[in-house]
Amino acid sequence: MSAAPMSAASPLLRFTGIRLVHTALRRDLDPMPKRIRALSADAGAPAELLAQWRLLARILMAHHEYEDTCLWPVLRVARPELRLLLNRLEADHHRIDHDLAAVTTMIAGLDRDRERTWLVAAAVEALVETVDAHLRVEEVQVLPELAAVVASGGHIGTLGASLSAIDAADVFDRRTPGPRAPADAIGWLLDGIAGIPGDPTPRRFPGPRPA
Repeated sequence: MSAAPMSAASPLLRFTGIRLVHTALRRDLDPMPKRIRALSADAGAPAELLAQWRLLARILMAHHEYEDTCLWPVLRVARPELRLLLNRLEADHHRIDHDLAAVTTMIAGLDRDRERTWLVAAAVEALVETVDAHLRVEEVQVLPELAAVVASGGHIGTLGASLSAIDAADVFDRRTPGPRAPADAIGWLLDGIAGIPGDPTPRRFPGPRPA
């Protein structure tokens, strides 16, 4: 007997787009403190790291805007008892966005004052921990509630909707993409999937194994 398919309303399957965006955000945020600390032994300017941080900050802000304008209003109507939680999440978004801007300024300043590298890395580490805790609240407390009120097959929270919201914010510089600058949201999401930074697709399929 074949196994019964998992319900389409399962929180493991619903809002995959949100979960994948969260995974990609963690992927890019987690190594940032270590990369910044490494600048203390690097005589070069942190221009590439700064460009990547700015892109990551814009993506995160666009994701926040999508949640505040498209997802939370649905819950405010369907689950009014969650208003305090949603107010907290929106306040978190504003605080995180402010901190992202402040850290961006700190990273830009490393070009002139490399002695502040460890201080900047500590600030980034604290922000990464804040973002991760915030994402966990959304995943554990909010996404199951959305799954219960949004009709199966709806567009809200899908991968397409989540990535379209990031693309609509025009966060990518398509004029000079460069080796570590994706041209669109799907390129960013898949970055490094083949184990080659900046090249999300395999160069060729592996050949057949010898008999």
